[in-house]
Amino acid sequence: MLEKMKTGIAGLDEMLEGGIPRRRHVAIYGGPGTGKTTLGFEYLYRGAKMGEPGLYLTLEEGPEDIIDNMKNQFKALTDIDELIANQKLFIEAPNDYTVDAIVKILETRIIENDVVRAVIDSATMVKAMFETEAEYRKTMVEFFNLLKNLDCNTFLLVEAETSERTKIRFEIEHYILDGIINLYSLDKGDHRVRALEIFKMRGTNHSRDLVPFKVTPSGVKVYVGEKVF
Repeated sequence: MLEKMKTGIAGLDEMLEGGIPRRRHVAIYGGPGTGKTTLGFEYLYRGAKMGEPGLYLTLEEGPEDIIDNMKNQFKALTDIDELIANQKLFIEAPNDYTVDAIVKILETRIIENDVVRAVIDSATMVKAMFETEAEYRKTMVEFFNLLKNLDCNTFLLVEAETSERTKIRFEIEHYILDGIINLYSLDKGDHRVRALEIFKMRGTNHSRDLVPFKVTPSGVKVYVGEKVF
């Protein structure tokens, strides 16, 4: 029987028919303001609450900035500092920006702290480590093949050039990763609506609907079965 890891995010596990298969690696793909960091952080937070330690590996903002932003975003989640203090939730940045440094942090936390969930923020910064697209592609394939040997599920946050669904481009991450969750910010009259779709998830059935979601003080809420427009 296929073992799955619940994301713990309201509505998302229903769309995934129970969660993400174990040892799978998923891209959270979207433009600016679509909620990639928020979704990734809550995935780790819910795991920590279920006894599954998580690592947020930030390559852009500093760890303290991530923590402060998420505490402001999720005001009802009052135990974030406690989870960090109890080593159930790790927010870290590498000392130097190389793939080797990223791998070292992942391996250390997985082995020493039983981390089974990780978020890497973001693929854009990883790509900047390489001089050519071909070099990036080759290294990413090797990197995720290495991760498959580790008992960990990984979210890779991937920046899209636009938050519009009709202008989405297929990137290398769409091909090499086990799953893709696309996030959008869509025009609806005089305001914008956040929406998501599970574009791909190898090895399991899943909803293919485009559905709205909201970020609330107590977490992300995915409105399964509802229409965006």
